[in-house]
Amino acid sequence: MGVLTQRVHDKLNASQWTAFRDLFVRVSEVILRISPDSQGELAGNYVKFATGSAPMSPVYSVVWPKMSEPRRLIVGLTLPEDFQAESLGPPPERIFYRGLTKFVVIEDGQAIPEELSEWVKRAYEQTLSSEE
Repeated sequence: MGVLTQRVHDKLNASQWTAFRDLFVRVSEVILRISPDSQGELAGNYVKFATGSAPMSPVYSVVWPKMSEPRRLIVGLTLPEDFQAESLGPPPERIFYRGLTKFVVIEDGQAIPEELSEWVKRAYEQTLSSEE
């Protein structure tokens, strides 16, 4: 399994993340489980998940923690444009990250979609194949 950088861990220990920490950690574990080389890095108000630790490693997922009510995580994935799933859709807010095509919103207290690990696998494979 990949890792979260120290900057992400430091942010998770901040008081404003206390109520949100468990959900973020569980979602991150699903996203990082895809490869031992994957890495989650804090980048402003989001965490980007890349295929490796090198600065230019391609990103396959981004998670935006939204602290306002309702607290939620917006998970963006680099899935094929024609990939369809009931819970996936366009960005629910004005957010953008190059290459992300599908998004899922996970509200605090809501179960993580069972399909998330499969979506992450597809996004990771899509990202690696587009780099070739």
